[in-house]
Amino acid sequence: MFRPMLVAVMAAAVMTTAVSASPSDTGGQRQAPVQGAALLQQREPMSFGVFYYPEQWPRSQWQRDLNGIAKLGFDFTHMAEFSWTYLEPEEGRFDFEWLDHAIDLADKAGLRVILGTPSAAPPSWMGEHYPEVYRVDERGQRHEHGIRAEVSLANPKYQAFVARIVTAMAQHYGHDRRVWGWQVDNEPGTFNDYSDSARDAFQHWLQDKYGGIDAMNAVWSGSFWSSRYASIKEVRLPNTTLAAEDKLSPHALLDLARFQADTTAHFLDAQAAIIKKYARPGQWVTTNYTNVTTATDPRRSHGLDFPTFTLYPVAGANVLGGDSYAIGKPANLMEAAAYFRPMTGTFGVMELQPGQVNWGEINPQPMPGAIGMWMWHTFASGASLLSTYRYRHPLRGSEMYHEGIVGTDGVTLSRTGREFVDTLRDIKALDAKFDAKAKLPARMAARYTGYLWSHDVFWDLGIQPQTSLWNSWAYRNTYTQAVKSTGAPMDFIAEGDDFSRYPFVIAPAYQMVSDALAKKWRRYVEQGGHLILTSRTGQKNAEGHFHEGPWAAPILDLIGADVEGFDMLPSSASAQVTAEGKTHDWHRWADILTPRPGTKVLATYADHYYAGKAAATTRTLGRGSVTMIGVSTDDGALEREIVRSVYQRAGVAIEDLPMGVFHEWRGGFDFMVNYNTQPFSPVLPSKATIMHGEIPLAPAQTLIWKDTSP
Repeated sequence: MFRPMLVAVMAAAVMTTAVSASPSDTGGQRQAPVQGAALLQQREPMSFGVFYYPEQWPRSQWQRDLNGIAKLGFDFTHMAEFSWTYLEPEEGRFDFEWLDHAIDLADKAGLRVILGTPSAAPPSWMGEHYPEVYRVDERGQRHEHGIRAEVSLANPKYQAFVARIVTAMAQHYGHDRRVWGWQVDNEPGTFNDYSDSARDAFQHWLQDKYGGIDAMNAVWSGSFWSSRYASIKEVRLPNTTLAAEDKLSPHALLDLARFQADTTAHFLDAQAAIIKKYARPGQWVTTNYTNVTTATDPRRSHGLDFPTFTLYPVAGANVLGGDSYAIGKPANLMEAAAYFRPMTGTFGVMELQPGQVNWGEINPQPMPGAIGMWMWHTFASGASLLSTYRYRHPLRGSEMYHEGIVGTDGVTLSRTGREFVDTLRDIKALDAKFDAKAKLPARMAARYTGYLWSHDVFWDLGIQPQTSLWNSWAYRNTYTQAVKSTGAPMDFIAEGDDFSRYPFVIAPAYQMVSDALAKKWRRYVEQGGHLILTSRTGQKNAEGHFHEGPWAAPILDLIGADVEGFDMLPSSASAQVTAEGKTHDWHRWADILTPRPGTKVLATYADHYYAGKAAATTRTLGRGSVTMIGVSTDDGALEREIVRSVYQRAGVAIEDLPMGVFHEWRGGFDFMVNYNTQPFSPVLPSKATIMHGEIPLAPAQTLIWKDTSP
């Protein structure tokens, strides 16, 4: 079995470590989690922290720096995630004296400490003596020491070294009252690995999944191009870079993506299991995923207590035009919070951009107000902790253009650092009025929406996009923004979740649909739910194969329409769809629909040989409704209006928020943030009392009010 083998390899490095594997399948049942402040054992609804790297600064400055962090109002600091070369300067020799001293100074300053495991930054001696620990890229080049995260997570020697350092740290700090919690690894799952170790692990994974070569060949379509294998031992890692002009099996590539995600999840879980063997009651374990996860599927990990993520909204992208590049990508925090929050009911932002960064194609300054707005947005979204990366502006190294809370002199607040600290204090001032037991108002609960998401579907779309105009993330943004324009709370959910918790469920481009999922959708709708499906949905089964039957067979009876086919056009072509007297351009994708009796047409194609054919439909089914949006327009305006109409037909009151303006609710307060470049004037309830901000809500600003209506 792949997962127990990986855990056993990591445990074998330390004879005293006995690691028990947690459930490995993505549908494993979790215990009801302890949530929020209770899990983190904190009094405040959200704790604030900042990264500090004592090994990067003279020891004589540590006390000044840590005292400075505490005086600014921070609750915790974060250390050690890139310190392996200092923690184990020679193979097998550990040095915790320096970290003990830094933790002691932090404690005396009144700061809690999060410790990071250093698995993303191995020391030079490891690569010098064991070069096989490094990953091999798509072109066969082995990477080497000098940059983070260039290791092979599947390599047994590397796993053993990680197990040893994590065990030593956990034994030393597991019962330390000053250590609040742990972060394993750093932004996991960033790079692909084509090493021999990865190949061996992939073969074990395939054997575990399929049980034998015949079943694998059937799923991978081994009959095509004589691509079948005689033995799993013959299987190599599918590599699109070396595939020349022909395409590899999409089913092999999908399994490769699953394997890589499983490898990362199991690697994190193995570290968490070691820590939990030695940790005192109350210490928790998390990791810091990136806010947009691609190669990593966080739902595959079962050993972490809750997830956190990193967030850097301003790095050159100009999504809404004008000065929006300085306000930040509007969907990043909104989507990440909605994605990570439902996993355990607790989440945090482990790294929030503190100012200018160094790694973007363009690295502008955040607009005044933007950082404060991100912080309020994080709080409003339900986060239990918020940390920023980092305290001091580096003077050397590859991140020397990455701004910190204090500037290059180590003591003076940067402009953005001042904004961070001022907002920190404003949020803490709200704590006394915060009601953790307050219930979501009925006006918002009525439009609560579940967004069905699967990394398997996301990977499959990327493997066979069929048009260079397809971008799954941009497509997702279109629909999350449409949902949020109504003022609806939103959770990302998985197929195994309880759909009945949500009056509305949306599943955009849900390409892989099993018969079981189609039946679950139907039950949900018949019992009163309102389901929104979109283009590409239902084309394939759960294995990524077409259904042997009509196109999109599992959803046809559900949507009350047939799918005649689909089209996509070059950007140079002209194509339009009409709805409610308006025309919309499209090029990306068009499912051509033929409605059945009782199904209403919401939009029609205006040209080409399918002019007059349905582009979007809706129908009632039982006590609920199903809406199918078959077209993907260039600007998403049609999709926005149709999504909004679903709530309106259901008799639910909605708001009309511009793109990038989000309404959230937490602890008895309403919050509105503005990522748009234009001011917005919301209409507040008659008995609303403004607690922060003003109307009109300016770009990069926050409005908070309390509705005292019964």
